[in-house]
Amino acid sequence: MRYYYKQLYQLGLRLLLVMVFLTLTRLVFYIFNLDLYSDLSFFQVILHFIYGLRFDLATVALFNLVFVLFSVLPAPLVSRSWYQLLLKILFLGVNSFVLALNMIDVKFYEFEGKRLGADFFTKEWLGNDFIALLPEFIKDYWFLFLFFALFIYVFARLYPNQIEEAKPEKRFSASKLGLQLLIGAVVLFFMIIFGRGGFQLKPIGVIAAVKYTSPEYAGLVLNSPFTVVKTWGRKVLPNPNYFDSQQLDSIFNPEIKLNHKQKFRNKNVVIIILESFGREYSGFLNNNQGYTPNLDSIMQQGLTFTNAFANGKRSIEALPSILSSLPAIMDNAFVTSLYSSNPIESLAAILKNKGYQTSFFHGGKNGTMGFDNFTKLVGIDAYFGLNEYPNEEDYDGNWGIYDEPYLQYFCNQISLMKEPFFTSVFTLSSHHPYSIPEKYAGKFPKGNLINLESIGYTDYALKRFFETAEKQPWYKNTLFILTADHTAQADADFYKTNVGKYAVPLVFFAPGDKKLNGLSDRICQQTDIFPSVLDYLRYAEPFVAFGTSVFRNNPEGFAIAYSNGLYQLVHDNYAIHFNGSKVVSVDTLLYQPLNPLQTADSVIVDTQKGEQLLKGIVQQFNVRMEKNLMKYNSDISYSNTKHE
Repeated sequence: MRYYYKQLYQLGLRLLLVMVFLTLTRLVFYIFNLDLYSDLSFFQVILHFIYGLRFDLATVALFNLVFVLFSVLPAPLVSRSWYQLLLKILFLGVNSFVLALNMIDVKFYEFEGKRLGADFFTKEWLGNDFIALLPEFIKDYWFLFLFFALFIYVFARLYPNQIEEAKPEKRFSASKLGLQLLIGAVVLFFMIIFGRGGFQLKPIGVIAAVKYTSPEYAGLVLNSPFTVVKTWGRKVLPNPNYFDSQQLDSIFNPEIKLNHKQKFRNKNVVIIILESFGREYSGFLNNNQGYTPNLDSIMQQGLTFTNAFANGKRSIEALPSILSSLPAIMDNAFVTSLYSSNPIESLAAILKNKGYQTSFFHGGKNGTMGFDNFTKLVGIDAYFGLNEYPNEEDYDGNWGIYDEPYLQYFCNQISLMKEPFFTSVFTLSSHHPYSIPEKYAGKFPKGNLINLESIGYTDYALKRFFETAEKQPWYKNTLFILTADHTAQADADFYKTNVGKYAVPLVFFAPGDKKLNGLSDRICQQTDIFPSVLDYLRYAEPFVAFGTSVFRNNPEGFAIAYSNGLYQLVHDNYAIHFNGSKVVSVDTLLYQPLNPLQTADSVIVDTQKGEQLLKGIVQQFNVRMEKNLMKYNSDISYSNTKHE
């Protein structure tokens, strides 16, 4: 056993050596990119290095799990010199690769503005162009290659070698074997915990860095092997290249400038996102009894859109669409994509620069669907989740806090905020398993769908929220936006169609603003909320958004979605479905499939116009996401980036 304990001690030293060298590569990274972090004080830089230890520890655990497994096997095998030599080769090979990734980013980061992702290993990066340019890289950055060679030499020399080869024991008892296997299992357990970043609900990802710093400094907290492994297997967006840059901007340009001449109005902004509230459940929007009388009442007081659509079908896709005007047109949600650390625009960040206090509320477990990390990424100052809620008795036993008490809590917290403020709340009781408090059993109609009783409960919670809110001093100076994250089960045929399954309510409501009322049949989507709010507030600076303001007739409204490799665009009087190369089907407003060859010429022309628009949106989105151009920068535009 004595040798086994020494081996465990050596294992600890070897892993500590990797941690030290990862910190050294972070120091080299910082020195070579000093101008990017010049605003940080010495103390803040030290804090970023400390924060980075969590990601370094995860990296060491993930890349060295096999090494650790072979290092904690019982002593009779591990003690052999040949076995230790194999361990050393494995250790130096794996960790030289780990350190190499960090060293690559020392200079590469200034070109990409983010840490390496798994896309670096695709043919787009390591293809013929890279091979052709490699001699130039070596010529320009020879000192880094030389430094890295010296770095690895020192790293290898410092490797803690075997202290001694254990003498074969005459008797290796079953109890010793069992104890060593138990110790090894415990070590592996903690390696797994370190690899996932702790005991939290979900393993840490790239976006977790913004919990510790602002997005522009996230690169100093992260390390490149971590970002590579966390983005491995996630798809790189294709470069469609439908149009040249000049054509593209004339078809669709997400760089928006509203050109307001009037003074900005500092109205509070409250966005209420209703879990799974499909348009079908509204009696007001369907001329029937419905299940949302209180939402219907608000829609009759505000400006309501009868042709509003979600951009996705999952809650994790809703926040980027609503808060940052990013449609869900990738195979992965933005939060889990390899682009999740890209700086993006957000309504909250823009309003924060205007002096707004910003916050986000969700009664679910902290970490659910990455809401907390995403809201930090987009500049929201305060996140209120289950951990912050004061009364455990309101827990539903599944997801989080029931909507009625949580919306009351939300209202009370708003009253503590300094005006102007931006805040948003995401409800949860109408999510599976659709539980409601026992005291409301039988109060709400159940209808033909399993979720309708919980829809009625959340709608009642909404009523109670507004009853409390209208008594508060901030109420009359507030713009409310109510919508859903996505739809859920459907009963009526239309809401089971490709178009209908994205149909959600959308209302803009400002108490006392008589201009903000009525019905509009303009086609709109979640990504329109961001530019529309800024338009309503008379914001004049440029920004990037993939929606349009609902308060303007030009450009025309549209709604985009993506599912199973097909893009969908609702536009004018039809919807098209596009596979990236061609339109594969067309639906009319009645959503009956059409054969384009048998329709009127006007419909064919209109369809072609929609196809052009859809291609323009996809090309702008893919290239801007890939080139890290999702935030407006007057010095950088799509047209002066190389796109092949």
